[in-house]
Amino acid sequence: MFRKNLTLHSLAAMLLLGGVAFTQTGCSQAEKQEASADVDQAYNELNTFVSETEAKADAVGNEAEADYDRETAQLKSDYDARVAAVDRYNDQYDDNRRQEIQALRTRYTAAYDKREAAWSNRANSATGAMTMGQYYKPSQPAARLTAANARATYEGFVQTVKQNQERYDINDWRNINAEWRALDEAYDRVKGDISANDLAEIQKEKLKYAAFKSWDKTKIRGAQAGNEISEETREAKAETADERSKVGQAARNTASDVKQAGKKVGSAVKDVFDGKDNK
Repeated sequence: MFRKNLTLHSLAAMLLLGGVAFTQTGCSQAEKQEASADVDQAYNELNTFVSETEAKADAVGNEAEADYDRETAQLKSDYDARVAAVDRYNDQYDDNRRQEIQALRTRYTAAYDKREAAWSNRANSATGAMTMGQYYKPSQPAARLTAANARATYEGFVQTVKQNQERYDINDWRNINAEWRALDEAYDRVKGDISANDLAEIQKEKLKYAAFKSWDKTKIRGAQAGNEISEETREAKAETADERSKVGQAARNTASDVKQAGKKVGSAVKDVFDGKDNK
């Protein structure tokens, strides 16, 4: 009888303990699923945020300055919050997901730089101030410039302009110079991350631009106006002198950048003046 009672009590206890264990296992599983959902949500929110930032980057050129400043502050705050969320779960992501998160960080930086470039170029894009010339089609290279592609961007721009330098009319040159100035502004923001070798090559492109940009636009204006001496011609002379001064200053600034990098790049620059560069 004792054994029977013991067995019944033991069975009851086992069932009770089993129920508790089952309940604990169920809660643990639910908590794991909830934690996993939080991990995925943190990543998905960062992914969506970066995609939206990329999609809106070009639109800021049409905004009022107060709206731009407010949105910029909010953008930085939102990004920091989303990065903090994925960092919280960093040890729960596998290597592939960590690489994806790093790629999202890089994409955000590029989108932010593109957004700033679009804001810098807002005068032309928002008001339509550019009057199209006959040959040159503005492409906004400054909006795509990064430290990694700065050299290639300058080389491509100069090569494109050089191909048709004697065909451009006054409006072509105005648009070219506007894009060149925007390119230099974008370059100033990233030059600290550009290698000394690329800085030297960019200087060479600036010197090339200064050389073939010396094309006298007053001749173009004279041809368009039947060689008449007018206020427009005097304006062109002043404009050309101003542009040459700005190009020369840009070249000097780049030379200073190279010197500050502490690299020996004098031979690369010398090749330009000696005519050894065949680009």
